[in-house]
Amino acid sequence: MAKHARATTAEVSVQLEGNALVAVVSDDGVGGVVVQRGGGLEGLRDRVQALGGSLEISSRSGAGTALRATIPLRGPLGSDASRPR
Repeated sequence: MAKHARATTAEVSVQLEGNALVAVVSDDGVGGVVVQRGGGLEGLRDRVQALGGSLEISSRSGAGTALRATIPLRGPLGSDASRPR
């Protein structure tokens, strides 16, 4: 993040939303990210989609960047029986 975004801080959160894992990564960098063919963000989007999920990218110029990956859970973690009450 420091190299490409020139960010000084970043935040990461991971939580369960329904039967999905949601990971959000945001920074205070320069923003204005463009997803380029063959680039790292395109590769990340491809990997998330391969898991049946989605990747949202918010990156206004001058306002930092936020990535939100939503990945559906399958198996024990995705079942109601494994969820804390």
